[in-house]
Amino acid sequence: QALPCQILCLHLLPCAVSRLLQVQMKTMMKKTKKTMLPLQLIVIICLSYGQAEDSTNKQPTSDYSRDPFITLFSGLSAEVGNLRREVEDLRKSCNSVGVAFSAALRPSIQDNEGYGNTGPFQENTNLVHSHVITNVGNAFSPRTGAFTAPVHGVYYFTFTSYAWKKEANIGVALYKNQEQVALVYEYQDKGDNEDFASNGATLQLAKGDIVYLVLPSGFQVTSNAYKNLSTFNGFLLFQVE
Repeated sequence: QALPCQILCLHLLPCAVSRLLQVQMKTMMKKTKKTMLPLQLIVIICLSYGQAEDSTNKQPTSDYSRDPFITLFSGLSAEVGNLRREVEDLRKSCNSVGVAFSAALRPSIQDNEGYGNTGPFQENTNLVHSHVITNVGNAFSPRTGAFTAPVHGVYYFTFTSYAWKKEANIGVALYKNQEQVALVYEYQDKGDNEDFASNGATLQLAKGDIVYLVLPSGFQVTSNAYKNLSTFNGFLLFQVE
């Protein structure tokens, strides 16, 4: 005879557990030769379902880690994290402060063609490049000749020195705060009276650091009132935290 109550219970169980219990029921019914389930069989069914459920809930984490879908999801999550970081870096880069300047030296005294020498002096003297070509961010001062870093960052500076003088020391030095970081130098002899010299440096600056050019003691440099010969340039490469 059919077993409505028991069969209904079996249909409510998960498929795998249901098949297991059906096999157990058939086996025991053959042995007992009865049409009704004894109390012991009902207990076995309940215990079997409880064990199956416990084993499902207690599946080791390592089994999940071997699941290809879990692996794929973990990989996609990592990629999304990387993309978010790259977008944030790009956002910071786009919102970074624009800083760039170029300035040229002008002579205090000039000849008919606009040329004039600055120096020599007995002491190191700050050079003031008073003619501003570009000053994005207004971090360069044409009054003092110094650049003041507006933000923490890595900056690049170049400078060019022009000279038109015989038997003289020519050249200029680049300073960061009170430290000399670069220099151009040459002694002009009798047969060589016109030269250009350039140098540059990449500097990591804190906000408020100053960078400027110095004319060393006993040196001189030539400039022109109408031409940009001796120049000072710099710009921000990127900000740092």
